[in-house]
Amino acid sequence: MKKNLIFVGAFSLFASLEASAQLKVHSNGNVGIQTSETPSAALAVGGINDEGEKVYFESKNKVLTVKRVGSTSQNGSVLSALEGSNVVDGTKFYFGTRGYVYPLTNNPANMGRAFGVYGEAGNSSSGYNYSVFGNLRGQQNGASIVGTLDVLDVAIPGRYAGYFMGDVRVTGNFYGTMLTPSASSSAPMGRTAVMPLSTEAEGNGNSSVSDKLLQLKAIQYHLSEPQLARTFSAGDTTATAPRLTTDLQALEKTHYGLDAEVLKEVYPNLVYESQEGDLCINYTEMIPILVEAINELQAKVTALQGEKARLLEGKATEENHTGNVLTLPALEQNEPNPFSQSTVIEYTLPQSVHTAFLYIYDLNGTQIDRKTLANRGKSSVTLETGSLTAGMYLYALVADGKVVDTKRMIITR
Repeated sequence: MKKNLIFVGAFSLFASLEASAQLKVHSNGNVGIQTSETPSAALAVGGINDEGEKVYFESKNKVLTVKRVGSTSQNGSVLSALEGSNVVDGTKFYFGTRGYVYPLTNNPANMGRAFGVYGEAGNSSSGYNYSVFGNLRGQQNGASIVGTLDVLDVAIPGRYAGYFMGDVRVTGNFYGTMLTPSASSSAPMGRTAVMPLSTEAEGNGNSSVSDKLLQLKAIQYHLSEPQLARTFSAGDTTATAPRLTTDLQALEKTHYGLDAEVLKEVYPNLVYESQEGDLCINYTEMIPILVEAINELQAKVTALQGEKARLLEGKATEENHTGNVLTLPALEQNEPNPFSQSTVIEYTLPQSVHTAFLYIYDLNGTQIDRKTLANRGKSSVTLETGSLTAGMYLYALVADGKVVDTKRMIITR
């Protein structure tokens, strides 16, 4: 009897609501609120749809607001205002939450502002406020946040916190380690054959890498003010262009770079054109070019040093044939060093030297002894400590009024 009363009461309520066209239970069992058409959804509010959803809302104003507030006895530390759960049980695309913001047609409307997903957070524990948070779970490849341009299906080769297919632009700074794909003859990773960077590989003829770098032009410049957001107001919201601390510093500072127009003529593969039409430089890949230029210069220095040694050796050999033993004066380190009684200093004097002396100084620059060197060629002189106290002294070889070399010696007691 009680169940019958409940049924009769519910039927009377529905009949009353149907009479005012606010709520209607249709013959297919679906319920419509503020709509007289038969919905395909189990519950439809404000209109109908045929996408196969269980619940459908339609409104000219804000469609749905969900707010969680107040204390709760719920177990766990996560309190969600709205939660979407979707079980992957097939081969289709599965979305936990999906947002669409489009004009009524596919043509560009050029008005308003569109946000597919908008997140706002703040004033919680410092350092723990996330406007948008993504967490990749499990062991499979993927990314916590994925951004693409007109692409839905993206195969991600690893596990990343963020993965973007398309250009990425940041007004502030990047912090972290910058990595670029490497080239290796043993692991080309899909790249074409690896060859050394050289004059022959570049097809430069007689122009070396260092010669090409000499054509580049270094410049200094200042950044221009970024384009401001167009004036737009929607209710209490007004679009403004943010100014970060680093943005302001970047506008004030002088910047340095290479003339992109000149670089494009010398190394066109290092210059790109942005979507805005600006020329951009790949400075990272300039590093191996600079390394190759250093290698070329080092090879030239080594060759010149070898040529100089050969010339000196040839000159010395020629003078040996004419009876001259040596051509350049030299001073050797005394042996032994340190010493307490005596030490031997070897020196070399060519036959062309007229006068030569060995001077002894203390560390204050005071001359304490001078010895005349009469022998030519390779010879030596012995020094006795005599009355000299323990300490450090300097000795210098002077030939024809010119200092050849100066060295240190130490006396111990």
